[in-house]
Formats: sequence, C-alpha cells, structure tokens
Amino acid sequence: MINWHKLRDTSGTLILLSLASEIGLRLDDCLAGSQIVADELENPLSSILVWQELAVIRNIQTFRGSEEQLGLMVSKRCTASGLGVFGQALSTSETLKQAWQLMERFQLLGLGFSRFDFCADDKQLSLTIHDFEMPSDCQRFCEERGLGACLCLFSDLLGQPILAKSVSMRLPAPADQNAYHDFFGVEVQFNAPETRIVFDRAIEDSPLPNANRKLQLASIRYCNEAIESQAFSTTFEGRVKALLEAQNLSVNLENVAQHLSISSRQLRRHLAKESTSFREILLNLKFSRAKARLDSGVSVNKLAQELGYASQASFSRAFKKHTGKPPSFSR
Repeated sequence: MINWHKLRDTSGTLILLSLASEIGLRLDDCLAGSQIVADELENPLSSILVWQELAVIRNIQTFRGSEEQLGLMVSKRCTASGLGVFGQALSTSETLKQAWQLMERFQLLGLGFSRFDFCADDKQLSLTIHDFEMPSDCQRFCEERGLGACLCLFSDLLGQPILAKSVSMRLPAPADQNAYHDFFGVEVQFNAPETRIVFDRAIEDSPLPNANRKLQLASIRYCNEAIESQAFSTTFEGRVKALLEAQNLSVNLENVAQHLSISSRQLRRHLAKESTSFREILLNLKFSRAKARLDSGVSVNKLAQELGYASQASFSRAFKKHTGKPPSFSR
C-alpha cells in the first residue's frame, strides 16, 4: 500500500524540476499546490511527502496535456550522480548485483512510489513494479519512469548502454509505440498483467568502474540514517511500518528496535500500549501485499511458495484467519 504521507528524498523532485525547466514550465507553476519550498530542495538533509512529489508530476502533465513519454523523458535524467549519496552507494558497488540489491534495500531513496522487487534466475534478471494502487492519471508517467530509470541507471553504473530483453506494462498501448521500442530496444508489451523489465542475467556480475568499498560503506551508513529520519512517525506503529516497508519486510523485531535505539522489550511495550504488536504489523503488511499479488493474477500456489509456506493449504488457512476471507475471494 502506498503511504502518501510518508517522507521521501528530494532527488526525484529535483529531476522533475530539471525536466520542467527544459519544457518551459515556470518553477512556481511546477510547484503549485505542492507546498514545497524550492529553496529547501537543495538541502541534502531535506525531505518531502510522497503526495507532494505526485502534485509536481500532475502539474507537469497538465502543462503538457495528453503527451505520452513524459516518464521516459524523466528517466533519461536518472544517473547515479543525480541520486546524491544513495547514487554514490550504488556507483561504488563492486558489481551490478550488489547495486541492485541496494536499490531494493533502500527503496525510499529511489524514484518510485510503488514497491518493487528484483528477481534473478539462471538466465534473466527482472524488475517488477507493483503499481496497482497508483492513481490512474499518473500511472503511465510512473510506469515509464520506473522501468526507464532502471534501464538508464544500469547503463550509467556500467558505463555503457545496455538493452532490455523484454518490457511489459499494464498500460494500454500508446499512440506511438515506436518511441518505446526506440527507448528500450525491444517491442513493449502493453495491457500486460505486470509492469516489468527483463535483462540478461549475465549483466549482474559485471564489475562497476567506480567500485570503492570504503566509500560505499560510508554512503550506506548515510542511507541508513536517512531511512531512519524519513521513517519518523508520531506512533511506534507508524515507525515500525515505515522501517518494515523500507527494508522490504526483511527485518525482525530486534533489527527494528536497534534502528529505533531502544531494546526489543521496550519496543514490545510501546506497541502494546498502542494495542498492536510487531507480529500483527508484519502480518498486516504481508497479507496486504499478498492480496495485491492475488489481485494481479498470481496463483495461490505460487504466492504460498514465495511467502515460504509449506503448502497452499497452510497459506490459505493463514490468509483466511488474518483477512477473514479465503485467497480465492481476492481473485
């Protein structure tokens, strides 16, 4: 679920302002209704809310009317240097695999609003964007930006252009499909069940030209601090949710407590005062994502395997116990 009131890094908005300037949109008009103070965007420690960046996107779209490919135009500006310290952490990785693992780990510092994940098998590496809750008026822009930015950032990190093996979007086919073919180097499948870009698996083992272990560790430390500051909420439940989402549900109670500089016992006590628990928060997020995956057409059996359940039946029982309805109800 997209939390529109979550804090996020300003890098994406700065890239949007760069495009706005190029197409002739005045700064004040670009930021209209967003409540963003332009002078504060350059502060490396500043942050904005997700909905504020979405307001900027809508202003750009309004200025250009029904023009397609705006998201692709933005993605061409996606370079490691444009992503600040997070980009530095990526560019100083030893291999592309290490870089994409950081992209998945620090999703709050990237360009996308929706959750995404990478998946690698024997032959291919794929990025899937779970954008089912994206407002329809911004869906095309965000799908273009998400997939295009991945292609451009990978090329930038490797120091040479690469092409995708396949690209699919949930969007309806645009008027000019040739532009998408020219951008990605392959025919794009539209009206697809998922938003995904696929690469040859071999690229993930490619060494990056600017690898620097010491500099990367310092950058990662900064990114962790940025995530913690952006995860701030007035409730412990909100802080735990933000940290779990930021780390793709891959941290345990002890990890979260450490992030919050308190003991596990203190965290349990704080959550109990708010009538919840770490396990309940984690299950709510897990089954919310499961429902979205089921709605997208993923089979119950496949989802049970992805979530580590011993069988489809055990997953179905857990799903029904938590949501009150069987998985088949979501299909």
